[in-house]
Amino acid sequence: MAPRTHIAVLGGGISGLSTAWYLARTAPPNVKITLIEGAKRTGGWLHSDRVADPQHPNGKGSVLLESGPRSLRPQGVSGLNTLEMVRELGLDSKIEPVSKSSPAAMNRYIYSHKTLHKLPSSIMGALTHPLLAAKIPRAGLDLVKGGSGQEDESIQDFVTRRFGKGFSDDLISAMVHGIYAGDVTKLSVRSTFGMLYHMEKDYGSVVLGMLLGGGAVETPWDLTLKEKIIKEMPDLQEFVSKTSIYSFTDGLEELSRSLEKDLVKGGRVDIHKDSIVEKLDANLDSRDVRISIKGQEPVHANTVISALPPLKLQKLLSKPYPELTHNPSVTVAVVNLVYSADQARLASPGFGYLIPRSENSAVNHRGLLGVVFDSCAIPEQDKGESQGKTLKLTAMIGGHMFNEALSQLASGSGSGASTLDLELTGSHKEDVNEFFAKTAMDAVKKHLKIDAAPELVKVHIHHECIPQYLVGHLQRMQTLDQSFRKDFDGLLGVTGAGYLGISVNDCIKNAREVAEAVVSKLEEEDDGEAQLVGRQDAITGLERSWFL
Repeated sequence: MAPRTHIAVLGGGISGLSTAWYLARTAPPNVKITLIEGAKRTGGWLHSDRVADPQHPNGKGSVLLESGPRSLRPQGVSGLNTLEMVRELGLDSKIEPVSKSSPAAMNRYIYSHKTLHKLPSSIMGALTHPLLAAKIPRAGLDLVKGGSGQEDESIQDFVTRRFGKGFSDDLISAMVHGIYAGDVTKLSVRSTFGMLYHMEKDYGSVVLGMLLGGGAVETPWDLTLKEKIIKEMPDLQEFVSKTSIYSFTDGLEELSRSLEKDLVKGGRVDIHKDSIVEKLDANLDSRDVRISIKGQEPVHANTVISALPPLKLQKLLSKPYPELTHNPSVTVAVVNLVYSADQARLASPGFGYLIPRSENSAVNHRGLLGVVFDSCAIPEQDKGESQGKTLKLTAMIGGHMFNEALSQLASGSGSGASTLDLELTGSHKEDVNEFFAKTAMDAVKKHLKIDAAPELVKVHIHHECIPQYLVGHLQRMQTLDQSFRKDFDGLLGVTGAGYLGISVNDCIKNAREVAEAVVSKLEEEDDGEAQLVGRQDAITGLERSWFL
């Protein structure tokens, strides 16, 4: 049967792969699906690299290095949705769980005042915590302050107003460094910590909302999805109840590799790699989108789902959409360090530590955001003679401080090079990598008292990898939703980290939502063939913004 409808997905990161996967599972058989990726590989920021352990040159040992996301949380509807995908891909046997009782789950630290402070795991722990105890009386005002009535504000303004500036500077800013590599003074509280926003709105108090179990931000679609998954796979709840985080034996990229493998095996999706899209031209009359690809014949589709970053999508469109270009994305340097366990040990086992705004600046820590104790979190990922005999750490540097940190190298290089020159020019790449490697090693020496030289150092610089949801983000997404409905009438939808959630779980769930929504608009003609119909309730992928 010849295809009557063609759906094209732009971008082969986790969002694009997931969108294509859900389309392949739900669209009628005569619907053509194409995935177009500009790079030579799929997976986007998911990048797991198994390398030979320099301590065991005989090939009897290897270590796994993650340069992107390294673990998944099973909690919530998005966590359940990813677990369902994992099971259907046959990855159950490769899951490496971290139990809630493990040191990695129970011990998370903040580096402040020249020492590591374990975060409290209870209210009583907070009352006696050296970083928090003095701030508790001020935080108690949260119970009587009531709501502000504001549509949105920065994370710092919200937390300071309710709990005091100390909580924002010493605690919340560290969490934001770990999740968004971002600046609490600029990020939207409603778009990043929506639970806090809704607790204040619904209960007049964050503390009261927590005590009453409120604040969950779930749409009607979320609730239906959660009910469906629990009904079909009830045993997943036991895994969720026992597990803090999890990854896979060969790293998180195993998920994207399995998605691509499943798409190829299924034969429903044509995957075009090394295909750089240059322009999109939508024709509402013919219900057609012309996709211009560098050095290739154009592709025509009846609808396009873009999983590209918003700024990249804007470059493909003839009309400007300010909402696509308002938010910046930050650059993060990731440094993998591998030490011999005989020469380097952790005095405080756990998941890792973060550096708060009150402690950090690009000057005193060169933009260090935090350090993950990989060997403690998921030691099973190292194989052979390497298991248990290496200390593996990962430092994250830069984010909203990236340019400021790099300016130290620029000013000290004597070359007159700008930070942008140092970042992008090949002749300076070695200097930049050495700068970040030294930053990571100096931090480990100072904060963890590890003087030994690492056996292996890997530096990865991820340009514009984490979108920054600035204040007013949801309102802008609602405006974009309305504009796309009017201008494209269902010919163009969007998904991905740049819109309504940056986590891997969010990207997968949002991809499912837009894919299923597009398929729901397929109507059967008299001959039984499916065809996309627009005009009524066109899909944009941004519908969720009205519920958050």
